[in-house]
Amino acid sequence: MLTISIQFTSISAERLSEVLPPQVQFQVNLSVPSSQPYTKDDRTIIIPFTFTINSIPPVVQYNIRGKAMVVVRDKKEYSRTKEAILEKKQMPKPVIQAIFNNVMAEVIVLSRSLGVPPPLPPIQLPQPRKTTSEQHYSPVQ
Repeated sequence: MLTISIQFTSISAERLSEVLPPQVQFQVNLSVPSSQPYTKDDRTIIIPFTFTINSIPPVVQYNIRGKAMVVVRDKKEYSRTKEAILEKKQMPKPVIQAIFNNVMAEVIVLSRSLGVPPPLPPIQLPQPRKTTSEQHYSPVQ
């Protein structure tokens, strides 16, 4: 079992334009690892990361750097995880997901502070379907 904690070491967010266009697209880039992962002790692996988001057109940009601290309780699992991360350069999916979730939560707060839309796809609510009976009957007056 992995215990993953995320620590930010640098947070930068900048609004580049006062005028917001009707549509904004975002380019998201997560670099994991952004430099060489290393071990802290016989249970902990530190994985640096860099997360950048740029908007098109250039309205806002975010740069967040940090590290994921992966603690593995079982010695056999630690050896496998360490080999996968340090030697094979394979990141476990829970690590990627933990980084992404933590960074996106921070970016949403930063977006609100900057007064720009967050880099999330718009939520589309499902449209209720009309049944045949609803289509043909009108309310009684």
